[in-house]
Amino acid sequence: MLSLWVPEMPFQLACGRDGRLSDRPLAFLSPHGATPVLWLVNRLAKSEGIAAGDSMDVALRRCPGLYVLDPVPQLWSEAQVSFGEFLTKWTPQGALGHMGEALLDLHGTQGLYGHPKDAANLMLRELSGSFGWSGHGGLSGSGTAAKLAARKEHGVEHVQDGFEATFLAPHSLKALPNMEGDTLFRLHRLGLYQIRDLQPVPLNVLSNVVRQDKAKTILQCARGEDRPKLPMLADSPHESRHSWRIEPPAVPNDVPLASWLLDKLWRDKRCPRVIRLNWYDIDGMAHRWTASDTDLTEPPLSIARTAELGFQRESERRVVVHRIEALIAWGLGQPKSLFDTADKKLEAIEPALAKLRRRFPDHPVLPGWARASNFQGL
Repeated sequence: MLSLWVPEMPFQLACGRDGRLSDRPLAFLSPHGATPVLWLVNRLAKSEGIAAGDSMDVALRRCPGLYVLDPVPQLWSEAQVSFGEFLTKWTPQGALGHMGEALLDLHGTQGLYGHPKDAANLMLRELSGSFGWSGHGGLSGSGTAAKLAARKEHGVEHVQDGFEATFLAPHSLKALPNMEGDTLFRLHRLGLYQIRDLQPVPLNVLSNVVRQDKAKTILQCARGEDRPKLPMLADSPHESRHSWRIEPPAVPNDVPLASWLLDKLWRDKRCPRVIRLNWYDIDGMAHRWTASDTDLTEPPLSIARTAELGFQRESERRVVVHRIEALIAWGLGQPKSLFDTADKKLEAIEPALAKLRRRFPDHPVLPGWARASNFQGL
């Protein structure tokens, strides 16, 4: 996992529009309320004792050099969208967080960009060159460790596999994701203040304090065992346009399509009537492959291999494939049936056919919709 963080993106945008604002305390006014109140405050202003929520009059008396700006939420929103579009050029899987934050999955991109740390450095350099934004990164197998590593602001901080719990131990419990105030209060009442205090707590003990499902998530994050399954950056939050997805994204020759499709075919008790693959590469180009009627009369192992060869033949460009949609229509079908089409018990024999296919994979029972020429040897 790679966590990218562009600190204080709204202030970086303001400084990019007006260079005179660089290296001085800044704040944005709140768009709500009748009295002028500060909404966002940068680090220099915080070092002067200014905090969000202070009235503008008090803040200016405390820090005469403070420069107060009008809020521009529309500009910030557009910048966040541009940030997401920039990231899709590097990896299809990820999730945008707060302003200037993103968690990315770089699995499968090594063939294009090299080691994930090299890819992260390239991202940060291009982000600085294209947008003028300075950022930091955190690299770890744990999503929580990656996010906290980015806060170190050491360029790209890499947490080695197996050392996630050690890295997380000295941090406050407030650093854990989705740590609600009431949960934090209960843990403090038990004398738990740092992540190292929580790591050895058994799940059944923590379940007495919070719900069991939530306790399991908290412990996984505290121990660096969380491996979040990230959505597609191009999809809206909590929305997916596909039901099956090959993960992680990979160059075509590394996609384990045959084993994945074979598992789908063996798990179902019916014969496939249609198999169609739609896939999209990292540039958004669409491709399609459809199994022929002859292909579908073969055993599942042969069908899976044929599909993988067709997929690789159509994927000529060496770019990352990030989504494969598999349409599989099941059933014996009607056009060329071995059985009476009016027989309502047709579907009842499907479990028996599945057992025969498993027992005799080299001589499978052919589906009834196959061409007549396929049955000459029967």
